[in-house]
Amino acid sequence: MLSEQRRVTVGNKPLSNYIALVSTFLSQGVKEVVIRGKGENISKAVDLYNILHRRLGDYLKLTNVSIGTERVGGRAVSYIEITLQRTY
Repeated sequence: MLSEQRRVTVGNKPLSNYIALVSTFLSQGVKEVVIRGKGENISKAVDLYNILHRRLGDYLKLTNVSIGTERVGGRAVSYIEITLQRTY
């Protein structure tokens, strides 16, 4: 069995890849998925959540959203983490 939580870091791949990945995790029984986007991919992470929410609706629960800044190579880079919980 998979662990209780999986992380998906949104990057430059098409959004459909991340939708398929999260859907696969949920169908395999993962209880919680954390979507993380950094820098220019923050909006893509939010788009991913919105699409999943629209498609899965009551089967997902938004449990936490955290934002912050981290140092990467001497530069400050903003990030967002969106935690979803499976309700079925």
